[in-house]
Amino acid sequence: MDEPQLEPLELLDLQKRRTVGEIVEGMAKCSFGARMLGEVAATLTDLAQAERKPILVYDGKPDTPLGTLLKQLVEHDWFQGPFLPEEYASGPKGWTNHRPVVVIGDYSERYGDALHNRPERAIFINAHGMAKPGQTRDGYFPDVVFSDPRYIMPVLAATLEERLDGKRQSMDDLFSTLQPYSGLAHEVVHGAHTFKKMVEDPECAVFLTLSGAMTIAQMSLVICEMIEQKMINYIASTGALMAHGLVQGVGLKHYKYDPHFDDAYLAEHRLNRVTDTLEPETNLDHVEEVLGHVLTQFDGGQPISPRILNEAVGKYLAEHYSDQRAIFKSAYQHGVPIIVPASVDSELGNDIYVGNIRRQRAGESPLIMNHELDSQHLVETVLRAERTGIFTIGGGVPRNNVQNVAPLIEIANERLGLDWPLRQFRYGTRIAPDEMHYGHLSGCTYNEGGSWRKMDLERGQFAEVHADATQVWPFYVRFLMDRREQQP
Repeated sequence: MDEPQLEPLELLDLQKRRTVGEIVEGMAKCSFGARMLGEVAATLTDLAQAERKPILVYDGKPDTPLGTLLKQLVEHDWFQGPFLPEEYASGPKGWTNHRPVVVIGDYSERYGDALHNRPERAIFINAHGMAKPGQTRDGYFPDVVFSDPRYIMPVLAATLEERLDGKRQSMDDLFSTLQPYSGLAHEVVHGAHTFKKMVEDPECAVFLTLSGAMTIAQMSLVICEMIEQKMINYIASTGALMAHGLVQGVGLKHYKYDPHFDDAYLAEHRLNRVTDTLEPETNLDHVEEVLGHVLTQFDGGQPISPRILNEAVGKYLAEHYSDQRAIFKSAYQHGVPIIVPASVDSELGNDIYVGNIRRQRAGESPLIMNHELDSQHLVETVLRAERTGIFTIGGGVPRNNVQNVAPLIEIANERLGLDWPLRQFRYGTRIAPDEMHYGHLSGCTYNEGGSWRKMDLERGQFAEVHADATQVWPFYVRFLMDRREQQP
């Protein structure tokens, strides 16, 4: 088998991408849902300019905002239709020759054969993973966007209007367009305004919690932007997310997965796969070298915490990688603590474990990772804040660790006779596709958190956005960047 030609991905840089179309273009070089959106946008842009226009197939109501939007796309002479699935399936086979089809939303299996087999190319946009059998594979998603069309289609339409008609689409334009839609579009708008409200509240400390492979997704500079623009005051993250971000922070790359090379081949060549993205093991070897230099600053037997270590890593990057933007570096320079409440579950945790064995072999005392130092710092930070807000990507341990502060303060008061002021989060925006009925923390609602006295449901404002964060989060950050640039 030939050696794979690795295609490098690119970090999404919101300083260079200001409009909807520009951001979507950048998404095509990212991972996960962002790449789905970016690549389908590029495909539709080409198809809409072809002589034989692609056909829209839509099984929804024609008088909804989405139905109206599809008619407008046809009026632009970018598409034909829209047709119901049964109209497409029952029409003469010849009329669809050489015409791609864009299938928007769900469809009955009775029309599957026609939609899957008749068109020369089919693009599927729906929230339930419906596509031609074999079209998608593990880590390979050509010509699909698996998300709510009521959000995705307005974003694609704005991108087409920008590219084909030359009308630049700002974040204000996008959120104004989404306003009349229901479903995910409604959630996205509510989430944007809730995020804006917490950031613009001068008495609010904003906590960013991160899970999922968001740095592998090429979102590292989005996090840097939130730090540097003072949108957030504190970060809780998984260790893996920060480890992959450190790879990018020292100038190394992640690469697009090519499904022609199976996972056994990738394992043999030390190319670690994260869904549709590759992390060469050599990247992690280099990160271990960087971390090794940082760890020598600490004496054996000295208790440290992930926050203390991460600050030292940020200082090292500022001194030795001054030309690179990096999460740890930005956080160090702007005084934003980064805690990793499950630090052993990551490449950084692996490096610390191996480093301690090296210390012991050299007759030195191992480093002691004391997470209680970060718990104390987190509690003190919340107690100092007049109000608190939480902006969550995903769920998991980082989310729970931060939200747990409220019941922790309550418990400490009751069991230790303390008189700490009770604290509840006043604002919250969570971007995660998980639903409540799955029963895990990523799907836990803010209302449920209210029952634990974590959320101030009476006075607060909270938004649940059931989406792949990579398709929504960059628009939020650029939205606030725009507002700040417009202010004197």
